[in-house]
Amino acid sequence: MRRRCPTLSELNAFTAAARHLSFSKAGKELFVTQSAISRHIATLESYLGHALFIRGTNGLQLTRMGATYLSLIRPALHTLESATSQIMATQQSAKSLNVSAAPTFAAQWLFPRLKTFREFNPDISINFVRYSVADYKSTELDFDASIQYGYGDSHDGDAKYLTGRETRLVCSREYLDEHPINSLEDIKQCTLLQHIEIPLSWEYWFSTYLGDYDRARFGPGFNLFSMIIQAASSGFGVALMPHCLIEKELATGQLVDIFDRSFESPLGYYLCAPNWRSNMESYDRLSQWLSHECLHGVQAPACPYCDAGLEPTAGGV
Repeated sequence: MRRRCPTLSELNAFTAAARHLSFSKAGKELFVTQSAISRHIATLESYLGHALFIRGTNGLQLTRMGATYLSLIRPALHTLESATSQIMATQQSAKSLNVSAAPTFAAQWLFPRLKTFREFNPDISINFVRYSVADYKSTELDFDASIQYGYGDSHDGDAKYLTGRETRLVCSREYLDEHPINSLEDIKQCTLLQHIEIPLSWEYWFSTYLGDYDRARFGPGFNLFSMIIQAASSGFGVALMPHCLIEKELATGQLVDIFDRSFESPLGYYLCAPNWRSNMESYDRLSQWLSHECLHGVQAPACPYCDAGLEPTAGGV
């Protein structure tokens, strides 16, 4: 059966020869003889049915077809090299994990609890890198795992729900004194603090608990939950917040839970990883620990932290 693609040896010989415009220099780069490079190029030219080089007394020159072919195969070779590097790095860094975490979640929920993970996993190094929304179709990610706020609907990676679907309506004590709220209907008279990147959150809340409200998306906007916490604490208005992010503020009285009840949201925080990273030992151990911290006090089977008698961190979700 006729093969449908040149061999990697032939392609490597071609790209090296094109880079140096010399068979001998290409051979030195690839640690093979000049004649081996020449044979690979001749085989490739025969396979393609086109000359790739002009062989002259002054050295090599790419033919027009050779230059075109080089430009076409370079992206494919780069993708192959990148994918290979990703898999090799996964094995080599099995005891470290680069994590991209939503900033407010990291500061308000994760970091105060992380000490227990380090105590039980002293051989695992967690590195926190710049937060970005993952595109798991790409093989050029600069992190191994991420903690993201959303629906957990990634089709190209592993996504495990952690916490965050339980939300609360909160404001400052001063705002509540100035704007008495006795029923859900009174929320329509309040300033609604909006998360710019989650524009439908208030709209979903109204449609679920009060019915459609045409001003649900009207109010000052912020691009981080941490900014909304500060705005609500400063008396700007009412915030719809994941409970896990405001435990300290509620405990200290910085924020007031207006109705002292939770409202279910379709959004939450998920631990995510591309499929080729989700079998890393470091990812698996972080996943187990996060799941333990989000157990709501329930003993889980086969949980090493439960078996060790570790309780979820005080003030847990």
